[in-house]
Amino acid sequence: MKRNKYTKEFEEFVKNNVSKHKKEEFRLLLQDRYNIKLSSDALRRYLNKHHIKNKYIDYKKSNVRNRGKCPIGAEQNTKDGVFIKVAQPDKWRRKSRVMYEKYHNCKLRDDEYIVFLNQNRNDFSKDNLIKSSRREIAYLHNYKTFSKNPKLTKLGILSAKLMIKAKEKL
Repeated sequence: MKRNKYTKEFEEFVKNNVSKHKKEEFRLLLQDRYNIKLSSDALRRYLNKHHIKNKYIDYKKSNVRNRGKCPIGAEQNTKDGVFIKVAQPDKWRRKSRVMYEKYHNCKLRDDEYIVFLNQNRNDFSKDNLIKSSRREIAYLHNYKTFSKNPKLTKLGILSAKLMIKAKEKL
């Protein structure tokens, strides 16, 4: 049988005071008061395990649970990239597509994709985003022409377009 490492006093204090503080502030308070090392993840797991809610909802990029309650313009980091909320109740779009449309004053079709020239998926500058087709991206992958150097990646896209045109002419 696993022993509970937290005392009853600790558990009661957490239940009664967690909603009065933000999570990081509360974690530091617990560390000072009970002289324990408690990471953010450990506190989160403890709160989830004991079904304790915190009334302070932080709309951070990684807050997936409360996606529907986020305001328009909120950003969210996922393993698939950065998304931005564009409409209610729960309409999200890739930030790269939104920024490209904003920079070039155009509307992208569903079959058009955005490539990051320097391969940094958090760099949304105008010079780093380029529109490409799925077929061109396939050529980039097959011929391994993606590079951290933006000029080389752009050259790879241009060569992919050239190869596609050449195949169409044959």
